Amino acid sequence: MIQMFNVSKLYANGAKALVDASVHIHKGEFVFLVGPSGAGKSTFIRLLFREELPTRGQIMIGGRSILRLRRREIPLLRRNIGIVFQDFRLLADRTAYENVAFALEVQEADPREIKQRVPQTLEMVGLTAKHDRYPHQLSGGEQQRVAVARAIVNSPRILVADEPTGNLDPDTSWEIMQLFNEINKRGTTVIVATHNREVVNSMRKRVIALEGGHVVRDDEKGGYLREA
Repeated sequence: MIQMFNVSKLYANGAKALVDASVHIHKGEFVFLVGPSGAGKSTFIRLLFREELPTRGQIMIGGRSILRLRRREIPLLRRNIGIVFQDFRLLADRTAYENVAFALEVQEADPREIKQRVPQTLEMVGLTAKHDRYPHQLSGGEQQRVAVARAIVNSPRILVADEPTGNLDPDTSWEIMQLFNEINKRGTTVIVATHNREVVNSMRKRVIALEGGHVVRDDEKGGYLREA
């Protein structure tokens, strides 16, 4: 599904975000990216949907190099990758329903399809009763659920999340991670960059640890820290 071959990302100021990273993530896997701030987690994620390009190396998704995509092909790549951020990034002047629908509208989806898929997706994340609420009327956890619904309404093959529980309390964080787990069970490949060691230790998924831009650990059912 996702392959990185000796990928490095060096910035103009000399910072090394990734250094010779080689990773193979299979279809349907659930993967945690862990490591201290500045380890390269966010860069790893941005490279997947071509928000940035590597300095060197190769990235393949679905057997195709995303570095060789023509400009007009990049939106199709991103359509197959749902993205969830720490700060939700919802449109403040739109309801939960409208925020989720927007992801389909920008792709010029059929209005009938939008009317069918948006309610189904809001039901999946447990927000049917709050479809008409604006972001300021929702709790942090509910806003993140809207963000998740927006990310998956297109039925992407891959869901990536960058510190999705960073602004949430422990109980709400666990609810969001359980939602990701349910999405993964439906066949979506899930990649979560996180500092939440309690969640990582409890869920026992594959853990890829980054440090100073290097992949220092890749455990099939790992914890947040290296185990003796």
